Amino acid sequence: MFRNITGKEGSIKIVELGAVIGQFASWRLYQEKQQGDDDKYTKYFTFRAECEYINPDLFGDDDYHPEVFIVVKRDRRTRKVDQYRLEQAEGRKRSLDGRNLLMEGVTLCRV
Repeated sequence: MFRNITGKEGSIKIVELGAVIGQFASWRLYQEKQQGDDDKYTKYFTFRAECEYINPDLFGDDDYHPEVFIVVKRDRRTRKVDQYRLEQAEGRKRSLDGRNLLMEGVTLCRV
């Protein structure tokens, strides 16, 4: 796996509605370090993204559960890509400031 990766493709969806409520302009995913130890990493990642567009009302609505999907390009020559859904650990920080999204404590689930 990787410790730091960037990309541009991805979206925020409310699957139960079949609605795409956000699209990314760029994103960065990096592995979190263990507290107090610069040499060891946890199984969690921090995700930062700038949204091309987002519906903040639906994103913050407690009646829905928005899911974040990213596309990781593995090989430019063969155009091999993998799609992942981000799962966030309970109690970790998630914030939307304008079009900037921050999610801490995420793991990757291949779609």
